[in-house]
Amino acid sequence: MADQLDWGSEAKEQPKPKRRIPVWAWFCGGGCVLALITAIVAAIAFGSFVSNMTDPDEQWKQLESVVAVQERPQGDIFGMKIPLQDMRVISIQQGTTKVDFMIAGGKAGDELRTQFLDPDAKGGFSPLGNVGRHGVEELVLSVQGRELRGVRYTTVPREGNESEPEPTVDENGQEVDPADMSVGDAVRMALRTSITALDITPEGSGRVVLMQYSHLNSLEPIPDSEVLEFLRHFDLTKQP
Repeated sequence: MADQLDWGSEAKEQPKPKRRIPVWAWFCGGGCVLALITAIVAAIAFGSFVSNMTDPDEQWKQLESVVAVQERPQGDIFGMKIPLQDMRVISIQQGTTKVDFMIAGGKAGDELRTQFLDPDAKGGFSPLGNVGRHGVEELVLSVQGRELRGVRYTTVPREGNESEPEPTVDENGQEVDPADMSVGDAVRMALRTSITALDITPEGSGRVVLMQYSHLNSLEPIPDSEVLEFLRHFDLTKQP
C-alpha cells in the first residue's frame, strides 16, 4: 500500500519535489486513455498545447474557477482541454499518487457523471486488453457536511495480480528512476492502479466536477482517510 501522503500546502514554500513520473503517463492510470491519445495528436499539431498543459498558473486558474480552493496542495499540476468537447482534465501529482479532476458542462457533463457513477460501467480501451474498471464498489463519503457519491475500483483485476511487479532495472541491475523509464514500462506501471472516484460538483454549479484519487502501480484499496485529508484543501460547501 502506498505511504500516507502529506499533501501540505504551497504556502509552506518547500522545495518543489522532483517529478518522478512522465507527465503523459499520469492520464493513463486514471482511465483517461482517449484523453492521452488526443493530447498526443494535439501536441504534434499545436506546439503551444504542451506549454499550456504544463503551465501551473494556467491550470490552477482553471481549477479554481470550478471548485473553491482553500490551500493549494503540494504537487505538480498539469491539464488539458479535450478538443471538440466541453471537457477539461486537470491532474495533481505527488510521487506515485495522483488526483484527476474531470470538468464538463452541459450534456457532456451529464453523460460523464452517469458513466462515472455507474457501478456496471467497465470502461477500458480494447487495445490495452483487460485494463478497465474491476471490482467496482459504490461508496458515499461524508465531506464537509455533504454526502458525496462515488466508486472505488482497480484498473486490472486483483485476482492473479496481488504481488507487486518487479522494479525496472538497467543493465547494471540498478533500479531505474521512473522519470527515465521507457514509454512501455511507464505505461504498464500507470495502468496498474487503485482508484477512489467521487462526484465533488459544488451545489448549484453549472459544470460537473468529478475527482479520481489514484495510487499508481498498486491494487491495494485507498484509505478513505487519505482521500478526506486531500479534500481538506477545498471548500466543497460553496461556489468558487
